[in-house]
Amino acid sequence: MTGPRASENRGWPWLGDYERHPRLYAARPVIGERAMISTPHHLATAIGMEVLRSGGNAVDAAVAASAALMVTVPMQCSPGGDAIWITRKPDGEVSVLDASGRSPMAADPESLRSRGLTSIPARSAESVTVPGAVDGWVRALERHGTRGLEELLEPAARLAESGFFVSRHLHASFRAAWPSLEARGATGLWSSSHAVPAIYDRLQQPPLAQALRQIGRSQGREFYEGSLARDIVAAAHNAGSPLSHDDLARHRAEWLRPLKSRWGGLTLYTSPPSTQGVALLEALGLLESLGRGHDPDSEQATHLMIEALAAALEERDRFVGDRSRMLIGPESLYGDVHLDLIAATIDPARAGERTGDGGPTKGRGDTAHLAVVDSDGLAVSLIQSVFFDFGTGIPVPSGGFTLQNRGAAFRLQAGHVGELGPGLHPPHTLAPTIACENGRLRYVLGCMGGDGQVQTQLQLLHGMARQGLDPQQAVSRPRWYLDRSTPPVSQVLAEEGVDAALVDGLRRCGHDVSVLGPAEEIMGHAQIIGVEPRGALVGASDPRSDGQVAGW
Repeated sequence: MTGPRASENRGWPWLGDYERHPRLYAARPVIGERAMISTPHHLATAIGMEVLRSGGNAVDAAVAASAALMVTVPMQCSPGGDAIWITRKPDGEVSVLDASGRSPMAADPESLRSRGLTSIPARSAESVTVPGAVDGWVRALERHGTRGLEELLEPAARLAESGFFVSRHLHASFRAAWPSLEARGATGLWSSSHAVPAIYDRLQQPPLAQALRQIGRSQGREFYEGSLARDIVAAAHNAGSPLSHDDLARHRAEWLRPLKSRWGGLTLYTSPPSTQGVALLEALGLLESLGRGHDPDSEQATHLMIEALAAALEERDRFVGDRSRMLIGPESLYGDVHLDLIAATIDPARAGERTGDGGPTKGRGDTAHLAVVDSDGLAVSLIQSVFFDFGTGIPVPSGGFTLQNRGAAFRLQAGHVGELGPGLHPPHTLAPTIACENGRLRYVLGCMGGDGQVQTQLQLLHGMARQGLDPQQAVSRPRWYLDRSTPPVSQVLAEEGVDAALVDGLRRCGHDVSVLGPAEEIMGHAQIIGVEPRGALVGASDPRSDGQVAGW
């Protein structure tokens, strides 16, 4: 608590006088008791909460909200994309569901290299991978669900059919991507006149509604083996992709063991390769080693966070790829021996040179995360994406969606762990997280943002566990982003509102800091549900999004 600032002239105290973080006074979390859901669109949140109130569990609600997000934020996710789930059962069992797709079996890196390519063009047909998210719904419900897929997809189908009003954020997203969508002939998915949907226009998507109903009735098989599958393959082929019917038919989401690590008093669970979850655990481990004894609010603590993240992301780029190709176990990257070696390379007072690069994700990473906790304590952290905004932009007109460009994350360097090859998972930025404390659920969190997912989650965890922020304060606080796209010098991009003394301190440490506007898309959209020891559910949704928390 800060000391009272009341003066004789004021006559009474301001409530902000009793806030530990008065600058975040207006960041108010939602507080619930029985169940809670947070998503980056209020209509998806409402649909998920209705499932919870009518007796469905957290996985049921997550499936319904996931589908609704494909309707309301099509730039961030669609049936044409991937998803990664983390579930925690009331008995403490944590599992990861990898609902990401593989490269086509006909993928041939040598043919691309022979064309003089050194990387896969970001929105090219070569970047299409199998859409994995739809089968994730099926597998999640098989293990944890209490309701059928058809029932849970119907609210999203009705929303797509009847329409909803376009927000400023959705309008801006359409405007930013419209040239790419025009180039692919995709604008008709959202506009019969092929004009950018205007703010407060009603956006109706009948083909998407039909596709969701086909998926529900067929338990997803229509998408991978039926008429939708044929249309997906035709769209991919017409654009030049080698995606085949067999590639779709053989896809199955996989249940995996999570990566697990201790950080302070928390036990953290995140997703294994080919996702970047290991980078979060390595960065936190480095911070634990380097940051002991430092004021968590100080410029030095932030400097160490940036250096730890830079090192962990470089390690991710070097070692993480398809699980079958990795030469070292991911746990070794955040083991004590390896952490000591990496920590010894970090200057606690000066910014280091960068050897890695942010690849194609700077300013991209359109993704949607949602968090759910139900009345029994079942928790879900689910993140889904088409990679770039609207992915490739390649439309599947009968389905009302575009295909992802996740394959752009493959490398073309021969022998690299992330090299393109047949039937492989690309290096994946999707990495949701669940944190426990003393054997109890503590936080369900995640964030969109490509490279920024790990960076934002570290800032959120540091803010809550080290600086005493509640979830909404942690999400609303101005953030920074390490832009690694121009090695050996990296920029630190800071939102307006980051403390000026901190910015000056980072510059004295040798960081190139640029101050941006007050709420920047590159910082991502985060969602958190915190579970307090006395039982309160404390939820946050990012003010940078159209999101909302609902508590019950």
